Amino acid sequence: MKSKIINMDLGKINRVDQFPEIEMKFTVSKEEVWNNLLNELDKPKVQIKPLAFSYYFKIAAAASVLIILGLTGFFRFYTTTVYTSPGQHLSYRLPDNSSVELNAESKIQFHPYWFSFSRTVVLDGEAYFLVSKGKKFSVSSKLGETTVLGTSFNIYSRNSDYTVICYTGKVRVVSTGKKEKVLLNPNEKAFITSDGFLRFVQEANSQSLKSWRDNMFVFTGTPIVTVLQEIERQYNIKIQFQADPGLTYTGYFSRSLSGKEVLDLVCTSLGIKFDAKSDNEFLVN
Repeated sequence: MKSKIINMDLGKINRVDQFPEIEMKFTVSKEEVWNNLLNELDKPKVQIKPLAFSYYFKIAAAASVLIILGLTGFFRFYTTTVYTSPGQHLSYRLPDNSSVELNAESKIQFHPYWFSFSRTVVLDGEAYFLVSKGKKFSVSSKLGETTVLGTSFNIYSRNSDYTVICYTGKVRVVSTGKKEKVLLNPNEKAFITSDGFLRFVQEANSQSLKSWRDNMFVFTGTPIVTVLQEIERQYNIKIQFQADPGLTYTGYFSRSLSGKEVLDLVCTSLGIKFDAKSDNEFLVN
């Protein structure tokens, strides 16, 4: 019974005339389809050209130039600052092995990565330089510039005061304002006056300028205000001055003394008095 049912179903399936006819309508004729295909084949092929190697090379070269310029700028302008606080002395070695001794409340600046190309130091304060032989070595300050090749010298550059003394070798000093020049030999001194002119002194008392390195401070006819400012720097104290500003001091003192002892020494020699307002504040009148 089952066998008959299966055969009967297969018979129905295999007879094509049993399905209804389906009529399909096309909006485009066979001829139009063929013509469109031929037109597409006749069109020129679009060629995709690879980017030229030189284009990538130019980009890489430009990037390399920018990197080099950036590194050069960094090496050229990166600045190291070395300074001392009031009451502090400091010895420092520069990249070329030249040495600098900074007096209290002094500062130097230089470009460490560019130092082999240009040995230039900017100074504000007082310092003793022992320069290694080599290319030109310059110390710039607000009022003047000192240039050497290999020598030792001391520079005092504070506010409107600028003094240079040569110990060994030769030193050229140029005033910033007047552009005057002088060449110093050992134990010769140059200073810039308040009106910007450069003055030269032979057989200078070199001990008076380098004595601070030995903690000795020597003054010859020095305005009292300048002396008290130096005492403030060396002892990190504050001094209020109400006496005659025209007074000058000639003498010396050792840093082994206390600030109060130094004030007593200086004021007694000038016939003026001082009072201690605290351990670090004094009134001179």
